[in-house]
Amino acid sequence: MAAPNTYSQVVAWAKVILPLLALALLSTLFLFSNAPDPERAIPFAEVDVEELAREQRVGNPRIAGTLPDGREVIFTAERAAPALTDPRLISANAVQARIDLDSDAFLSILSGDALFDPRQEIADLGENVELTTSSGLRLTTATLRLNLSESTAQAPQEVRLTGPGLDLMAGAMQLSVSEGNDVALFNGGVRVLYDPQN
Repeated sequence: MAAPNTYSQVVAWAKVILPLLALALLSTLFLFSNAPDPERAIPFAEVDVEELAREQRVGNPRIAGTLPDGREVIFTAERAAPALTDPRLISANAVQARIDLDSDAFLSILSGDALFDPRQEIADLGENVELTTSSGLRLTTATLRLNLSESTAQAPQEVRLTGPGLDLMAGAMQLSVSEGNDVALFNGGVRVLYDPQN
């Protein structure tokens, strides 16, 4: 009579005993678990699900591109959605933008809202627009139109430009940005206070 193979017997018993032990351990998790504590529950965002289902919108969108001369432009917003007046346009809230002027200089833009026309490459910024340059200049106006394909900006309403030793107010402004030739044209009752000491 042949001797029993001990290894085969151990493996056969392990195939039966190990799954039973695993089942016993899992069942004790459910038997001895505590009631859920609402204070330690995972927090969920309080959003209106019906509103999300009804509206087509994107949270925290980021749009990047380049001007005709190759300078980089980046737009971010709190949220964006198709415009109610024309679904081909994009309406955005709490907009921020950055335009690289050269290797060290940049222009930052903040506005409460914006309307983008991707076909025309135009952004109409509104609700207290603020432009800040890396050199310390700050321009504020009610509305601003950026034409990215032409590298221009127009502020049809009153603007105020402040900076080191400078305080300028004007009825309107036009800005054109091109490689090595950036021009700002102020008109409509321009008043300038310049202090060369600062």
